[in-house]
Amino acid sequence: MSPSREGQELALRGWATFAWQSDYGQFYLIDCEDEAFRAPVEITAEMERRRVVAPASGLVVYTEGCLQQHIRISIHDAEPDHPPAEPMGGEPWTQIETIRARLPSRRFTLSSPSMPDPLPAGPHFIVDTDIVIIRVHWMEFQGSRDDSVPVAPDVIEITIWPG
Repeated sequence: MSPSREGQELALRGWATFAWQSDYGQFYLIDCEDEAFRAPVEITAEMERRRVVAPASGLVVYTEGCLQQHIRISIHDAEPDHPPAEPMGGEPWTQIETIRARLPSRRFTLSSPSMPDPLPAGPHFIVDTDIVIIRVHWMEFQGSRDDSVPVAPDVIEITIWPG
């Protein structure tokens, strides 16, 4: 049985975890039918602060210096409870942002600057509405990075529900 919030059943509709390498410090959630998707070229101070932007469709997520991330995506039928810390290790989130985004086809996929054309066979995700709320949690390595010393991948958790 799903957890409830004031008598309302909440359901997890789907989830996935990816080992990812963000090139140019960013990755995208792209609407599968938006062939004109372009990430912003100029990054404003607000975008730097929030580290997430919703262009006309889709979403751009900015990452720190680590090239490796574990990206976790979960899709819900309503806003779920949000963990105060990263659930697997208990470390605090280094940043949390919530944003409204548009996915006109109600299907999206992951992409990046070096992968301008999403893979035709997926992975694809389906949402119930074309307007969604996306909450991004970052848990990133804090401190100076040294390429000769391995660090654990950053964790970026993306939670999506109808908007």
